[in-house]
Amino acid sequence: SLTAIGDLLQAMCGRSLAQVGLPEPAVVHDLHGNALLNRETSYDEEILSAVVAEREPTLTDDQRVAYEGISNRMASGEGGIVFLDAPGGTGKTYLLNLLLAKVRSSGQIALAVASSG
Repeated sequence: SLTAIGDLLQAMCGRSLAQVGLPEPAVVHDLHGNALLNRETSYDEEILSAVVAEREPTLTDDQRVAYEGISNRMASGEGGIVFLDAPGGTGKTYLLNLLLAKVRSSGQIALAVASSG
């Protein structure tokens, strides 16, 4: 689906469908009119699983420490709030996109937020 292509494009290149000249998919409001919930429950889990399998081996040592630590917290049900703080160019976005793909590939909902100030 176009949503899955858009998600892969964002995860792999950090670009949106519109930025590469493709139309954005129409959001269907079938879950009580909640567009965000619709989006978070419409990912192609098979495609995301393939992305995770392809990208896990490419993590740097530092990324792997963070990835495994966060993944273990999620798997244990511990959860919590995690802050990724590192200099530019160290792969924070790459790591975050991989973590989001991992969560979403198992049918769970993942939301990323950024703090400022």
